[in-house]
Amino acid sequence: MNFKNQFFILGLLGTILLASCAGNKNIITSKFLKDPVLKSIADNPEHEVQIIFTRVNKKEKTFTSFSHNVMPDKYFYPASTVKMPIAILALQKLNEIKKSGVDISRKDNMLTAAFRPNQTPAFVDTTTTNNQPNIERYIQRIFAVSDNNAYNRLYEFLGQDYINETLKAKGVFTNSVINCRLSVPGLTPEDNRYTNDIKFFKNSGTLYNNPGVYAKKEWKHNAIDAVKGVGYIDDKGVLINQPFDFTMKNFYSLKDMEGTLQRIIFPEFFPENQRFDLTSDDYEFLKKTMSDLPKTYPFYSHDTTYYDSYVKYFMFGDSKAPMPDDIKIYNKVGLAYGYLIDCAYIESKSKDVGFFLTAVINVNKNKIYNDETYEYNEIGLPFLAKLGKVVYENEIKGK
Repeated sequence: MNFKNQFFILGLLGTILLASCAGNKNIITSKFLKDPVLKSIADNPEHEVQIIFTRVNKKEKTFTSFSHNVMPDKYFYPASTVKMPIAILALQKLNEIKKSGVDISRKDNMLTAAFRPNQTPAFVDTTTTNNQPNIERYIQRIFAVSDNNAYNRLYEFLGQDYINETLKAKGVFTNSVINCRLSVPGLTPEDNRYTNDIKFFKNSGTLYNNPGVYAKKEWKHNAIDAVKGVGYIDDKGVLINQPFDFTMKNFYSLKDMEGTLQRIIFPEFFPENQRFDLTSDDYEFLKKTMSDLPKTYPFYSHDTTYYDSYVKYFMFGDSKAPMPDDIKIYNKVGLAYGYLIDCAYIESKSKDVGFFLTAVINVNKNKIYNDETYEYNEIGLPFLAKLGKVVYENEIKGK
């Protein structure tokens, strides 16, 4: 038997062993989904539920993961979860610019021009002290309230090639693709290949010029079942009685989501070439913004729209009551087209508990997209909130 065949057989045996262990000891099925409400929803194929739960061994710097119904190549719309890697990469790109000799920071003014059809400028941000945008505020807005415009501006700063090539090189993206701005009607896939011209300013002088680029490659996911439903509402408000095509939309698999977050919470668990190129200050800033509640910021604190759990679906997504201080949730959620997603590290230092939980659920009963008729409040948010509570309570009992 040659070496190649021996290697194949050993790999196959290892895969079978892992699958067998996962099947016999899958805590998601044996404990979390014993709850009849959670089980009935998770077992319904129309809800497309996928779950990953991961424990952390800080001493050995290892993760132990369990999954339910995870299909890495099956399409679901990732919505705002794609904002997480974009925020991270914006800081990484700033560090790369610094290394070229430019004294730039996330607080420097960032002005975005618009020279192509369907592009829009960004010269003003009323939430900053000088009323001008900067990367720090964009990232804060992304995690505090999931601001779409903030994401779009960072997407334009980076461009499709940089985003996808970098995330693939770091091992973050295995089959995911980011190729779209969010909530900008009328943009074609070709429009999204172009980015805006951006200039950074300090003390009224030009600090750095980031010219618009055109993606050299057509970034397109290969996920299956990307044509969905029975109809959709188009940009003109007309019902089109045919399935909705997600082929040229963003795709972000659950495992890639979790891997992105893990690299921020526990970067030391990964080889150096698989970590983001961030400073210790960058990591602290990201962890703070990921866990901050809207009321942390003066520009959101008086807006009752943004209650504590506005973007914290696990454990608290079904309630607008204040969240307890002893639980920290570092996360990014998504909600669009009937899909709800949360990717989180949930921690209570007082209870000595910390774990990763990532899940997606589809609540589009009529299978019509873009009609804003979804069962978010009836099914989606209660499911994710209860799942988070069940996992949290189980981990406390285990301690």
